[in-house]
Amino acid sequence: MTKSPLFAFTFVWWFGVLYELHSLHTPARTTPAPTPTAHTTHTTPITTPRIPARTVIALAVSTLIMLASAKYAVYIVALLLVLALLADRRRWRTWTIALLIPLIAFQGMLTALTATHTIIGGDAIESKGIQLQQIGRVAQRNPQGIPQSARDRLAPIIDLDAAAKAYFPQDADRMKSSGSAEDKTIVYRWKTVTADDMTQFNKAWLEIGKANPVLYIDAALAKSYGYFDVTDLPYVSALYYMDNGVIKTNAPHIAGWLGGWRDAVAGVFNGWSRVPVIGWPLHGNFWTILVLVIGAAEVVLRRWRALAFHLPMLLLMGVMITAPANDFDRHMLPLAFVFAFLAIWFLRDTAAYGGIRRDGYDGTDTASTA
Repeated sequence: MTKSPLFAFTFVWWFGVLYELHSLHTPARTTPAPTPTAHTTHTTPITTPRIPARTVIALAVSTLIMLASAKYAVYIVALLLVLALLADRRRWRTWTIALLIPLIAFQGMLTALTATHTIIGGDAIESKGIQLQQIGRVAQRNPQGIPQSARDRLAPIIDLDAAAKAYFPQDADRMKSSGSAEDKTIVYRWKTVTADDMTQFNKAWLEIGKANPVLYIDAALAKSYGYFDVTDLPYVSALYYMDNGVIKTNAPHIAGWLGGWRDAVAGVFNGWSRVPVIGWPLHGNFWTILVLVIGAAEVVLRRWRALAFHLPMLLLMGVMITAPANDFDRHMLPLAFVFAFLAIWFLRDTAAYGGIRRDGYDGTDTASTA
């Protein structure tokens, strides 16, 4: 199992545990006070049911697996930790044990392994996909619009002539000189670039952007629009994990296991996914848009507490935008897998709140006197 499906499956587990914790929350309710005055009301104190130890352990373990399977999980866990403490302060011990401690332990282990050269640190260029695409688009379509000072700053980092040749709107990996193709164009000078050289990257990028704002906007949209356009076919479908040339070439023991069946299934679903409207549910962006719709509904209905637990999915969408490729299904797997449970969460909250209505705080009723 590769890291993206592993993260997606673990995210569903993680999300399910969060819903269990959310459902155990007992909000204050306004009930008539036991007095002769009929119009007097009082608020029942908030109670917090005891959380089973297995639930806390499940959240901690799923957090650790998420952190191990994807680097960006650090930001997702950190965001949820802050939001959970704000939305449900009474359970601060649970959040500390299940979120904060795994986060600190993982980061400490990662720092130690990197410091001892057991593992290598990430290349700074990996987080600059959009910037590279913007520079590449300008180099290809308006090379004379690149100031000489920016060329000088980029010279130790990027071969601009190669960038003009390699730029492809859908995929930033070509600009990072990534991939295993022996005939690939070398754009990023990864063999010779230094940390000092990289300090000039953002200055050069900004200078080129001031001279070419429209091309910069076009490049950013071309690399990310497919994640939010249901009519856009995946650049790389999720079916890649079922049947692809890499499996057949590099893993023959897997290729020979139900190979014919996998070929047939992949063929059927590939054809289905290309049918307008009917094929949309096979696209990751279909589920991404539905998640956004539910998030918007929670904002309109002011379900702030539920929204606090769902905001990490918005951060996942930010990860998609900054990912190397446009409309790459693997980055949308967590949202596709978790949507059904998100819909159940929304519907159960609707039933608990007595139908579709707005709630001023977190689903609680406010006390009133006549």
